[in-house]
Amino acid sequence: MEKSQKTNLSSLQVIKTLKALLEGEYMMPELVHILNEREGRPVFNSSVVSKYINTCRQCGIGLPKISNRYIITQMPFGLKLSMNDLDLIKGLQIIIANEMSEASQKIFEVFSTKINRYTGRKIVKVDKTNINLSYELFERAVSQKRKVRLVFKNGVLLDCIPLCVLHLNDKKFFSVFNKRTRIISENRLSGIEMLGAKYYDLPPDQDVTVIFKLKGNLAKRYEIRPNEICDECSDGTKLITNKGEAKEILFSRLMRYDDKCEILSPEPYREEFKQFICDTLKNYGV
Repeated sequence: MEKSQKTNLSSLQVIKTLKALLEGEYMMPELVHILNEREGRPVFNSSVVSKYINTCRQCGIGLPKISNRYIITQMPFGLKLSMNDLDLIKGLQIIIANEMSEASQKIFEVFSTKINRYTGRKIVKVDKTNINLSYELFERAVSQKRKVRLVFKNGVLLDCIPLCVLHLNDKKFFSVFNKRTRIISENRLSGIEMLGAKYYDLPPDQDVTVIFKLKGNLAKRYEIRPNEICDECSDGTKLITNKGEAKEILFSRLMRYDDKCEILSPEPYREEFKQFICDTLKNYGV
């Protein structure tokens, strides 16, 4: 075979490899199997596929290996969605979830996944060299109200609502919500991805008014929210009256203030918050 023919064949194989990776996130054996199955014969092996992946990286395609899976995180081309576009997707998601069949919801999920792959995915690998990037991405997802996908070291994926980064005795944890509030240590994770579409707000506790006290420098820096009223005391503490915030979000938000925060009422919230703190500390040996 002439050199030009070999070059053309290699270029085609790179494109086939990229196409497969755009369709899913695979470990090397899975990727090789899929490529060979499409060829109908064993053309690909892990050595040549590694070279094709490196060629994609040289072309500006983000392709980290996370939990032994190759994941496309950045494309040099793609859709550029505005915030209005993303809000429209969120609106469609709500309508479909509330008014349409389960089959329609699954179709929309597939559509959302495709959109996500071509709009500049934001994903970082969680390790000691870039742990701060992980926290920055997580907090950006909180501020933009976007779901995150946690990639655990054992390969498990968890799509969830990010609540906050907790600081407990000089250690940091990711607080998330998926059916219940979870506190995740960075040591369990290999990657974090900020997903494209916005999430539903957690249902508010409409009729619940919570009063909590803040003290120290944190009290001075606390930003009052639209659903809150603040009374400043002579000793520098602040009494915050909070109305209608989802309990899971409120608890996780207040956890970051450590012993500088105390829930005063209602009593059931005070006891639940105390138990929440104790369970968290017990689980992580803090």
